[in-house]
Amino acid sequence: MIATDLDRIRADFETSEFFRYLGLQITRLDEEDVELYLPYKKELDNVQSTVHGGVYMSILDTMMGLKIRQLGFEAPVTIQMQTQFLKPLIGEAMTAHAALINQNRSTVLMEGKLHNQAGELIGYATATFKVSTTRK
Repeated sequence: MIATDLDRIRADFETSEFFRYLGLQITRLDEEDVELYLPYKKELDNVQSTVHGGVYMSILDTMMGLKIRQLGFEAPVTIQMQTQFLKPLIGEAMTAHAALINQNRSTVLMEGKLHNQAGELIGYATATFKVSTTRK
């Protein structure tokens, strides 16, 4: 993958209204790895004053989709996702990473992880995505 591909991928995500609404930031996007950062926003808390589980799922899904793009696939579409909520997040930022577990011709199996500021695992997901190998 060349730098212009990574620049295009970054622009695709950073111009997304949903991405911007959540306040997501791409802190790393290169040939080696990808990382997302979500600063704490009170608006993302649930009624128990912890970050809403739907936010966890959205960040994990976004992170895995971003990693799929970084790996050279196009147009990832989530087919299935299973999420484990391991720890509540109270008033702090989170980071996300993802990795490829398996791939075939038209689907990929991914794992995503969320960590709090202390580096503790707070959320984990696996997901299957339909992908295209054709670049836009």
